[in-house]
Amino acid sequence: MFGQCALGVRAKLWRAACGARVVGSVSGALLAVGVTFVPELVGAKRSSGALTLVYASYSVALIVATSVGKILASTVGWHVAMHGAFALSLVASVLLAAFMPRSGKTDEPATAREQARLFGEPSIIAGMLVFVFGIGSVYTFYGYVTPYMEQVLGMDAVAVSGALVVYGVITFGSNLLSGWVDMRFGIKALVAVFLAQAAILAGLYVAGSSMPGSLVLVMLLGLVMYVASIPSVSHFMDVARRRYPKALTLASSLEPLSFNVGIAFGTFVGGVVVSGPGIRAVGLVGAVLAVVAAALVGVTLALTKREESRG
Repeated sequence: MFGQCALGVRAKLWRAACGARVVGSVSGALLAVGVTFVPELVGAKRSSGALTLVYASYSVALIVATSVGKILASTVGWHVAMHGAFALSLVASVLLAAFMPRSGKTDEPATAREQARLFGEPSIIAGMLVFVFGIGSVYTFYGYVTPYMEQVLGMDAVAVSGALVVYGVITFGSNLLSGWVDMRFGIKALVAVFLAQAAILAGLYVAGSSMPGSLVLVMLLGLVMYVASIPSVSHFMDVARRRYPKALTLASSLEPLSFNVGIAFGTFVGGVVVSGPGIRAVGLVGAVLAVVAAALVGVTLALTKREESRG
């Protein structure tokens, strides 16, 4: 009996990790399209607000659709969930073909070498590491949030699905907050954001199975989960516009790229933690990664200031 339970737990953890990786395999291209074309569609002054809506829609779709898919799979079968995903993909493809521009400023010819020069800016590399560790800190926990809620918090499958729907709604607010933070403070605000993220993740470890306290902390994590997105996009695009205008398309892909690496990194670290100290410790390890991300924001700011002084 114990062996069967252990196998069941491993299967759930494997499905959670695989789900994060499958999403990561397609989300980068979709987000890069939005980052590239939004400034041309709405203008530079309104791009932060428009990008906020793009990222908010993405995060809500990711979490809410996952919950709905889980409900469909458990009630009417996983085939129905897959057919629904296929139908939505077709609708999205038709809308993209109908409304996306066929040409624009980003079509300016540029060689691979001209674009690759963007990686010669230390502030770009540091900014990417900020996002890798920042998103990685969340996904160390979030990559295993379903088994965490079931095993540590003792919630059943229906309650978990409902909680994830609420979490998805909260992440919409996280993206709105991201745009506001970018317009008011820029990337420097991420020092405080990641420290708050670290406090929440550490709090999950301290709270343990305490309810409803632990569930409240999970929801608070959703509120700060995506705040780093728009300031990071703005940082990459600002550096490209200032020094490497032919690399704008590459710059637009850096946040989705870093995001996906962060997902893979975080879920890998979470898997190691789950296999070792146990699933309760994922919050504590995630908190350490968030502190590293906060420190890297300081490094990025210092490097950017030095690059600007060089002209």
